[in-house]
Amino acid sequence: MAQVSPEVRQTIDEWLEYLTDAWRQLPKAAREIDQWDFLQQIDYIEEWAPKEELAIRLRHWITLPEATEPQRARYRELEQLVRDNRPILDRMRTG
Repeated sequence: MAQVSPEVRQTIDEWLEYLTDAWRQLPKAAREIDQWDFLQQIDYIEEWAPKEELAIRLRHWITLPEATEPQRARYRELEQLVRDNRPILDRMRTG
């Protein structure tokens, strides 16, 4: 039986938590962003590129044998959250 890397599982958990929190907070940020100064607005929007790169890496990691079924279920929830909130991010980027 192959050795399961606890580091991989921990990383997946950390990425899932980080990305889920970011996408959940997006609607609130969109409501408030007009009250921020211009540099804060730019910083917030620019910070999404690394998050999206991390999501691409997570998409690969979630297919690894080390990923657990509960992690895969959380990932599916994250995917739905992204689908639901993607239009918000797109509007913020073009606005």
